[in-house]
Amino acid sequence: GRTVFENVNFIINAHEKVGLIGKNGSGKSTFLKLMLGKLEADSGAVEIPRGYRIGHLEQHIHFTHNTVMEEICSVLPMDREHEGWKGENILYGLGFSYEDLEKDPKQFSGGFQVKLNLAKLLLVEPQMLLLDEPTNYLDIHSIRWLKEFLNDWRGELILITHDRDFMDSVINNTLIIHRGEFKKIPGNTKGVREKIALEEEIY
Repeated sequence: GRTVFENVNFIINAHEKVGLIGKNGSGKSTFLKLMLGKLEADSGAVEIPRGYRIGHLEQHIHFTHNTVMEEICSVLPMDREHEGWKGENILYGLGFSYEDLEKDPKQFSGGFQVKLNLAKLLLVEPQMLLLDEPTNYLDIHSIRWLKEFLNDWRGELILITHDRDFMDSVINNTLIIHRGEFKKIPGNTKGVREKIALEEEIY
């Protein structure tokens, strides 16, 4: 029954990589659910261009194929069936070996299963990536690879993570939820926290 945010308005422009920050309970997860259509706002609208694809990293694990390679290629549409090599490169970047590609995905640890979910999402190449704590279960090698991948990413990105160094190395805008309002500020989170702390002091 608590109002999380109201009378908010902002636009995410082409090629913007946005770090979403705010205190626990400020509404970050609610915001993501609104973006994905899993929740309906009491009023207002989330406007998304027609045909615009948003990719979200699912923590829910559900595999339907017998090998890692078949599983990742299952997300490719018919006109991109020849792009399995892209899936291979993503898997190698996330720490899978050549031998792993022929193994049953259900046999891997939870961490590697999350990595496979991440690989499937990246291979689909949606226009926008919604990543909620993507570095969970990733080792240093995989985190470094993901950082480089996101820096090269040509589409839009909304990132939630407690790893502030990772966030600051990837984003070019910061979206903060504070006192029920959204503020979008150019640049990464450096300086934003100090600015908010000063506003709190004045408040």
